[in-house]
Amino acid sequence: MEKVTTLLGPAAVDEAPRPGDADEQLHSAFLALLRWTSRSAVRTRLWTGDGVELTPTDAWLIDALAAHGPMRVTTLAGWQGVDKSTVTPQVRRLERAGLVDRRPDPEDGRASLLTLSAHGREVRERVRAAGGQALSRSLASWDDADRRALAELLIRFVATVEQAEGDEAAGHGADRRPTEPGETGRG
Repeated sequence: MEKVTTLLGPAAVDEAPRPGDADEQLHSAFLALLRWTSRSAVRTRLWTGDGVELTPTDAWLIDALAAHGPMRVTTLAGWQGVDKSTVTPQVRRLERAGLVDRRPDPEDGRASLLTLSAHGREVRERVRAAGGQALSRSLASWDDADRRALAELLIRFVATVEQAEGDEAAGHGADRRPTEPGETGRG
């Protein structure tokens, strides 16, 4: 296997791991990917569509509500891995923008359920399309099979690390295990 080094900002990422250090190579690549996605121009390409700009957190919350809503703020916060007090202002901002609706929870009148509004669904689709096009342009030199393989591996990676995180929290007796979208959370 030929060793290829790519320069992403100030640090190089070795794409062909040496025997025994694949985990270190993954960590290095992961850091480079995080650095890339933190750049303003990249965030704009990935989370902006037809004049609508979302923050990465906005996009995550909207995706969770689209895929698994309606849900309580506590469930959304658990999925995000944060406290309810952290996600509440983010949800309020999305409500003010007309992207999220709040309605009473039929199972508990004291609680509310969050849903994506019609405008929120439209914005989500525009941003997803724009982000997909941006990634397509970035990976234009990759063939379709490689792009599909990357997508499958990333989906598997995310599922695995999220499962491991949940198992670790449960193993340590943590009271606040992140709940999966769609699960009923407390509060």
